[in-house]
Amino acid sequence: VDTAEAAAEAARHLRDGRKTLLDYTRVIAPFTGTITARFADPGALIQAATGSATQATPLFTLMDVETVRIYANVPQESAGHAKPGIKAVLTAREFEGKEIQATLTRSTGALDPVTRTLLVEIDLPNSDHALQPGMYVNVTLYLQERNNALAIAPAAIVASPTSALRSVFVVEQGRTRQVPVKTGADDGRWVEILEGLTGTEDVVVVGKAGLQEGQPVSPSPYNLPQGKPSSQKL
Repeated sequence: VDTAEAAAEAARHLRDGRKTLLDYTRVIAPFTGTITARFADPGALIQAATGSATQATPLFTLMDVETVRIYANVPQESAGHAKPGIKAVLTAREFEGKEIQATLTRSTGALDPVTRTLLVEIDLPNSDHALQPGMYVNVTLYLQERNNALAIAPAAIVASPTSALRSVFVVEQGRTRQVPVKTGADDGRWVEILEGLTGTEDVVVVGKAGLQEGQPVSPSPYNLPQGKPSSQKL
Protein backbone atom coordinates (compact mmCIF):
# COMPACT_ATOMS: atom_id res chain seq x y z
CA VAL A 1 0.00 0.00 0.00
CA ASP A 2 2.81 2.46 0.88
CA THR A 3 4.50 1.73 -2.43
CA ALA A 4 1.26 2.30 -4.33
CA GLU A 5 0.59 5.58 -2.51
CA ALA A 6 4.12 6.79 -3.25
CA ALA A 7 3.71 5.90 -6.93
CA ALA A 8 0.37 7.73 -7.07
CA GLU A 9 1.92 10.81 -5.44
CA ALA A 10 4.78 10.72 -7.95
CA ALA A 11 2.28 10.45 -10.78
CA ARG A 12 0.40 13.49 -9.47
CA HIS A 13 3.63 15.52 -9.34
CA LEU A 14 4.47 14.43 -12.86
CA ARG A 15 1.00 15.47 -14.01
CA ASP A 16 1.33 18.89 -12.37
CA GLY A 17 4.74 19.36 -13.98
CA ARG A 18 3.34 18.51 -17.41
CA LYS A 19 0.50 21.01 -16.88
CA THR A 20 3.03 23.68 -16.00
CA LEU A 21 5.02 22.96 -19.16
CA LEU A 22 1.81 23.02 -21.18
CA ASP A 23 1.00 26.47 -19.81
CA TYR A 24 4.30 27.71 -21.28
CA THR A 25 2.86 27.10 -24.75
CA ARG A 26 0.47 30.01 -24.19
CA VAL A 27 1.50 33.67 -23.85
CA ILE A 28 -0.95 35.56 -21.66
CA ALA A 29 -0.94 39.36 -21.92
CA PRO A 30 -0.72 41.23 -18.61
CA PHE A 31 -3.34 43.76 -19.82
CA THR A 32 -5.78 44.30 -22.65
CA GLY A 33 -4.24 46.06 -25.63
CA THR A 34 -3.05 45.85 -29.21
CA ILE A 35 -0.02 43.94 -30.49
CA THR A 36 2.03 46.55 -32.37
CA ALA A 37 5.12 44.42 -33.10
CA ARG A 38 5.96 40.70 -33.34
CA PHE A 39 9.53 39.46 -32.94
CA ALA A 40 9.04 35.71 -33.34
CA ASP A 41 7.56 33.63 -36.17
CA PRO A 42 5.58 30.41 -35.73
CA GLY A 43 7.94 27.44 -35.26
CA ALA A 44 10.89 29.59 -34.09
CA LEU A 45 12.93 28.40 -31.07
CA ILE A 46 12.27 30.67 -28.10
CA GLN A 47 15.00 30.90 -25.50
CA ALA A 48 13.89 30.76 -21.88
CA ALA A 49 14.74 33.97 -20.08
CA THR A 50 15.81 32.07 -16.94
CA GLY A 51 17.84 29.34 -18.64
CA SER A 52 19.54 31.15 -21.50
CA ALA A 53 23.09 32.47 -21.33
CA THR A 54 22.14 35.24 -23.75
CA GLN A 55 19.50 37.90 -23.36
CA ALA A 56 16.06 36.57 -24.27
CA THR A 57 14.33 38.20 -27.24
CA PRO A 58 10.86 39.60 -26.55
CA LEU A 59 7.97 37.99 -28.39
CA PHE A 60 5.62 40.94 -28.85
CA THR A 61 5.13 44.62 -28.14
CA LEU A 62 1.75 45.21 -26.54
CA MET A 63 0.28 48.70 -26.16
CA ASP A 64 -2.80 50.00 -24.38
CA VAL A 65 -3.68 53.19 -26.28
CA GLU A 66 -6.77 54.04 -24.23
CA THR A 67 -4.48 56.39 -22.31
CA VAL A 68 -1.36 57.92 -23.85
CA ARG A 69 1.57 59.71 -22.28
CA ILE A 70 3.06 62.79 -23.92
CA TYR A 71 6.63 63.85 -23.16
CA ALA A 72 7.83 67.45 -23.47
CA ASN A 73 10.97 69.35 -22.46
CA VAL A 74 10.73 72.72 -20.71
CA PRO A 75 13.72 75.11 -20.93
CA GLN A 76 15.65 75.89 -17.75
CA GLU A 77 14.39 79.48 -17.48
CA SER A 78 10.79 78.25 -17.35
CA ALA A 79 11.28 74.97 -15.49
CA GLY A 80 10.36 76.48 -12.13
CA HIS A 81 6.82 77.17 -13.34
CA ALA A 82 6.19 73.67 -14.76
CA LYS A 83 4.07 72.30 -11.94
CA PRO A 84 1.53 69.46 -12.10
CA GLY A 85 -1.94 70.74 -12.91
CA ILE A 86 -1.02 73.63 -15.20
CA LYS A 87 -2.95 73.98 -18.45
CA ALA A 88 -1.61 72.42 -21.64
CA VAL A 89 -2.90 72.52 -25.23
CA LEU A 90 -1.92 69.90 -27.83
CA THR A 91 -2.01 70.48 -31.57
CA ALA A 92 -0.79 68.56 -34.60
CA ARG A 93 -1.06 68.88 -38.36
CA GLU A 94 -3.17 65.73 -38.42
CA PHE A 95 -5.82 67.35 -36.19
CA GLU A 96 -6.64 70.01 -38.84
CA GLY A 97 -6.80 72.92 -36.40
CA LYS A 98 -8.34 70.97 -33.55
CA GLU A 99 -6.92 71.63 -30.07
CA ILE A 100 -6.81 69.03 -27.31
CA GLN A 101 -7.07 70.41 -23.79
CA ALA A 102 -4.99 68.72 -21.09
CA THR A 103 -3.09 69.35 -17.87
CA LEU A 104 0.48 68.58 -16.90
CA THR A 105 0.55 65.31 -14.93
CA ARG A 106 4.09 65.10 -13.54
CA SER A 107 7.71 66.10 -14.05
CA THR A 108 11.08 64.57 -13.27
CA GLY A 109 11.87 67.41 -10.86
CA ALA A 110 15.45 67.64 -12.16
CA LEU A 111 17.03 69.14 -15.26
CA ASP A 112 18.85 67.09 -17.86
CA PRO A 113 22.54 68.04 -17.39
CA VAL A 114 23.13 67.85 -21.16
CA THR A 115 20.18 69.83 -22.53
CA ARG A 116 19.34 71.84 -19.37
CA THR A 117 15.67 71.08 -19.86
CA LEU A 118 13.01 69.61 -17.58
CA LEU A 119 11.17 66.51 -18.79
CA VAL A 120 7.42 66.73 -18.13
CA GLU A 121 4.67 64.21 -18.82
CA ILE A 122 1.01 64.56 -19.75
CA ASP A 123 -1.34 61.58 -19.35
CA LEU A 124 -4.31 61.95 -21.69
CA PRO A 125 -7.41 59.80 -22.27
CA ASN A 126 -7.44 58.50 -25.84
CA SER A 127 -10.65 56.51 -26.22
CA ASP A 128 -11.04 57.53 -29.87
CA HIS A 129 -7.41 56.52 -30.61
CA ALA A 130 -6.77 59.88 -32.29
CA LEU A 131 -3.31 59.95 -30.74
CA GLN A 132 -1.11 57.09 -31.87
CA PRO A 133 2.11 55.95 -30.15
CA GLY A 134 5.14 57.53 -31.78
CA MET A 135 3.36 60.68 -32.98
CA TYR A 136 4.90 64.14 -32.69
CA VAL A 137 2.59 66.84 -31.37
CA ASN A 138 3.01 70.49 -30.45
CA VAL A 139 2.53 71.16 -26.74
CA THR A 140 1.77 74.63 -25.40
CA LEU A 141 2.17 74.93 -21.63
CA TYR A 142 0.53 77.91 -19.93
CA LEU A 143 3.28 78.33 -17.35
CA GLN A 144 2.35 81.93 -16.53
CA GLU A 145 -0.68 84.03 -17.33
CA ARG A 146 -0.59 87.81 -17.17
CA ASN A 147 -3.99 89.46 -17.43
CA ASN A 148 -4.03 92.99 -18.91
CA ALA A 149 -0.23 93.00 -19.13
CA LEU A 150 1.64 95.81 -20.86
CA ALA A 151 3.67 94.19 -23.65
CA ILE A 152 5.69 95.26 -26.68
CA ALA A 153 7.32 93.48 -29.60
CA PRO A 154 10.73 91.94 -28.76
CA ALA A 155 12.28 93.84 -31.68
CA ALA A 156 11.72 97.12 -29.79
CA ILE A 157 14.07 96.14 -26.96
CA VAL A 158 17.55 97.71 -27.01
CA ALA A 159 20.10 95.67 -25.03
CA SER A 160 23.15 97.36 -23.55
CA PRO A 161 26.46 95.84 -24.76
CA THR A 162 28.15 96.41 -21.39
CA SER A 163 25.39 95.56 -18.89
CA ALA A 164 22.13 93.72 -18.45
CA LEU A 165 20.10 96.92 -18.72
CA ARG A 166 17.39 97.15 -21.37
CA SER A 167 15.72 100.16 -22.89
CA VAL A 168 13.43 101.28 -25.69
CA PHE A 169 13.21 104.39 -27.87
CA VAL A 170 9.98 106.37 -27.58
CA VAL A 171 8.91 109.26 -29.78
CA GLU A 172 7.89 112.51 -28.09
CA GLN A 173 7.05 115.59 -30.17
CA GLY A 174 8.85 114.15 -33.19
CA ARG A 175 12.08 113.35 -31.34
CA THR A 176 13.43 110.16 -29.80
CA ARG A 177 14.02 109.54 -26.12
CA GLN A 178 15.65 106.42 -24.72
CA VAL A 179 13.79 105.00 -21.74
CA PRO A 180 15.13 102.19 -19.51
CA VAL A 181 12.62 99.40 -18.95
CA LYS A 182 12.25 96.32 -16.80
CA THR A 183 10.97 93.27 -18.64
CA GLY A 184 9.00 90.28 -17.43
CA ALA A 185 7.54 87.25 -19.21
CA ASP A 186 8.59 86.61 -22.81
CA ASP A 187 6.67 84.20 -25.05
CA GLY A 188 8.70 84.97 -28.19
CA ARG A 189 5.92 87.10 -29.64
CA TRP A 190 5.51 89.69 -26.89
CA VAL A 191 7.69 90.92 -24.03
CA GLU A 192 6.03 92.06 -20.82
CA ILE A 193 7.05 95.51 -19.54
CA LEU A 194 7.00 95.78 -15.75
CA GLU A 195 8.52 99.25 -15.34
CA GLY A 196 9.41 102.19 -17.56
CA LEU A 197 6.34 102.55 -19.81
CA THR A 198 2.71 103.47 -19.21
CA GLY A 199 1.24 102.15 -22.44
CA THR A 200 0.56 105.55 -24.03
CA GLU A 201 3.99 106.02 -25.65
CA ASP A 202 4.94 105.60 -29.29
CA VAL A 203 7.69 102.95 -29.22
CA VAL A 204 10.25 102.54 -32.01
CA VAL A 205 10.26 98.93 -33.27
CA VAL A 206 12.01 99.12 -36.66
CA GLY A 207 14.96 101.39 -37.43
CA LYS A 208 16.74 101.45 -34.08
CA ALA A 209 20.18 100.94 -35.63
CA GLY A 210 22.19 104.15 -35.27
CA LEU A 211 19.32 105.94 -33.52
CA GLN A 212 20.45 108.60 -31.02
CA GLU A 213 18.79 110.38 -28.12
CA GLY A 214 16.86 113.47 -29.29
CA GLN A 215 17.07 112.59 -33.00
CA PRO A 216 14.12 113.84 -35.09
CA VAL A 217 12.05 111.04 -36.62
CA SER A 218 8.86 110.58 -38.60
CA PRO A 219 6.98 107.67 -36.95
CA SER A 220 4.55 105.42 -38.77
CA PRO A 221 2.31 102.59 -37.51
CA TYR A 222 3.90 99.15 -37.13
CA ASN A 223 1.95 95.93 -37.56
CA LEU A 224 3.36 92.80 -35.94
CA PRO A 225 3.59 90.14 -38.68
CA GLN A 226 1.57 87.00 -38.22
CA GLY A 227 3.44 83.71 -37.98
CA LYS A 228 2.90 81.16 -40.74
CA PRO A 229 2.97 77.43 -39.95
CA SER A 230 5.68 75.49 -41.70
CA SER A 231 4.66 73.13 -44.48
CA GLN A 232 6.29 70.27 -46.30
CA LYS A 233 5.76 69.36 -49.92
CA LEU A 234 4.34 65.91 -50.47
